[in-house]
Amino acid sequence: MQTDYSDTHRLGFLRIIQVLLAFNIMITLAVTVFWIKDSHAMEYSDILDYVNLVFNGIFFWLIWRRASITRAVIIGCCAFNIVSGSIYNMVTGTFNPIDQVILSIVDIVLIAYFATSKRVRAQLVEPFTLESTRADGQREAEFYRPRTWGFWRNLIMYFCVFSVVGHWLEAGYCTFIRFGILPGIYDPNSQIWSDWLYPFPVYGFGAVACVLLLYPLKTLLQKHLRGTVAPLLISFVANGLVCTGIELVMGLMLNQPLPDGSLPLWDYRDMFCNFMGQVCLQNGVAFGLVATLMTWVIYPGLETLFSRLSSDAMNTLFVAVAVGFAVLVFLYFINVVAPGISSGGSTDIFMGLLD
Repeated sequence: MQTDYSDTHRLGFLRIIQVLLAFNIMITLAVTVFWIKDSHAMEYSDILDYVNLVFNGIFFWLIWRRASITRAVIIGCCAFNIVSGSIYNMVTGTFNPIDQVILSIVDIVLIAYFATSKRVRAQLVEPFTLESTRADGQREAEFYRPRTWGFWRNLIMYFCVFSVVGHWLEAGYCTFIRFGILPGIYDPNSQIWSDWLYPFPVYGFGAVACVLLLYPLKTLLQKHLRGTVAPLLISFVANGLVCTGIELVMGLMLNQPLPDGSLPLWDYRDMFCNFMGQVCLQNGVAFGLVATLMTWVIYPGLETLFSRLSSDAMNTLFVAVAVGFAVLVFLYFINVVAPGISSGGSTDIFMGLLD
């Protein structure tokens, strides 16, 4: 009797794989809570595990979507794991064929299953296009569409990505201060100089504010004012004021004076035109420049780029970004100090890999 694989609700072993993928994501993140901070040195295998966590999220989504590209993606990623792990062990002088086969057993099973399974060939058949149709591009022409899933999906991705990118921008800005190119103060012991993947949510919220508040203002100015200069200048001033206001609110909430009168997070009391040491004119100008660049160039450019991709491609990218950001959050914020381990040690998890 020939088995019927046409019923997409009966996934068989594919369903087991889906459950295991979801279970692995949850368990890995849960374990991360307890063993990362100050008690575990990141090795190549750990880095690969977290990269695979992103892959697992993509695999889960593609199987859920029944996408025809699933077989190629899973086989390719599993082959990458086997090859990269083997090369790393050869370089470090720890390669052993039997041990490598044992370490790669899951990848080998997945490759064999997705390469040979009739169920996979019969059920993972939905088209998955990387480029959208012209109609898709026209629908995406109006970037500010808060009643659509695509708008909020992209907004969440901007929050995740710019939480890290903003960290890099702050490091660059402080580097100019460090070398005397710009006036100001910086903390040489700050987190920005060590953990380069450390997410600063304040910059993610700044990107969200640019999209929700400042981009509509920019389009409104362009609609009612002629030319480019006047809308650009007014937008720059408004952007600087809004971002400075956000910094002031956060400072009043989180940067309260210590018993010795110093401010724990930042202190601009020696800067020209400062208010309570929480905000200053120089930073306001810098915020205005970055926010104007975001609202006039970066956000429209990214939305234009994303409008050329299909919903399948964007949703898959969203899953990858969301899982990757979850990994960073668990690594840096949710983990706890192991018993008997001091909390004052370094949390520089990725520096050895990035140096």
